[in-house]
Amino acid sequence: MRTNPDLYMFDGNGYLHNRHMGIATHASFFLEKPTIGVAKTYYKIENTDFIMPKNIAGAFTDIVIAGVVYGRALRSRKDVKPIFVSCGNEIDLDTAINMTMHFIEKDSRLPIPTRYADLATHQARKLQRDY
Repeated sequence: MRTNPDLYMFDGNGYLHNRHMGIATHASFFLEKPTIGVAKTYYKIENTDFIMPKNIAGAFTDIVIAGVVYGRALRSRKDVKPIFVSCGNEIDLDTAINMTMHFIEKDSRLPIPTRYADLATHQARKLQRDY
């Protein structure tokens, strides 16, 4: 990597995982930096559903399992499906939500870092298929 980021965002979960260790949590131990998990779909744990946030940008609901907050369902923009934000490591959930919202643009529900990574992997898969 050419840069040394202060924070990493992952297209996947952090603490919002049945073993409390999604990709964002796992990677943080190697990166030794704060990490956030941002998932496009809900990873259901112990048959617990989430409560849909209000239909306004920045609205969220906590995902609580057995009295513990695992993450949040975040409506990043009005009229879009929520994304699911959880701490990886070395960051609190409020800061993770604020950082995620900071990187939301008007043309996507995903934060810029995970959106660009998602687009790049789609392009790489297409090139591989066409090869």
